[in-house]
Amino acid sequence: MTDAPNTTWLDIARARLVVHQAGQVRACLDALNDGQIWWRANEGSNSIGNLVLHLSGSTRWFIGHGVGDSGFVRDRDAEFAEQGPMPKDGLLAHLDFAVSEADRVLSEFDPARLHETADRIDQPITYEELILNQVLHFTTHAGQVVFATKLIQQGLIHEVWKSTPKS
Repeated sequence: MTDAPNTTWLDIARARLVVHQAGQVRACLDALNDGQIWWRANEGSNSIGNLVLHLSGSTRWFIGHGVGDSGFVRDRDAEFAEQGPMPKDGLLAHLDFAVSEADRVLSEFDPARLHETADRIDQPITYEELILNQVLHFTTHAGQVVFATKLIQQGLIHEVWKSTPKS
């Protein structure tokens, strides 16, 4: 039996997370100024800046630590408590570090281990499910970032999902 299907699945998951979805978030950050990045529709909502910090933290926790055993200690509450404006380059540095770490971890991960149980996060879960959950989680919040960017200013981005590379 070959591991080609698992390798293909892992390559697709990695590309979606570190290239396509992260690329959409970067495109939005590039189009916005610091004030727009930290704008909140109301006190109960999150800014794009908070979503970027959350994506960075969750990726470092679930992929960097959960899959790669990085030892990362997450402060999830701080991801949402930040009021900004943390400068755009600081947010990009957080995102780039998390995405680079995920790229390295997933490119080095042995696909034959996808069905093994990961025990580094709060619950036992297979590596396959852990990776899939983070790709879906990242995708959801990337969509929120794109939507918020379009709300903030019409025409800043256009069909970013089409123009962002997929692999």
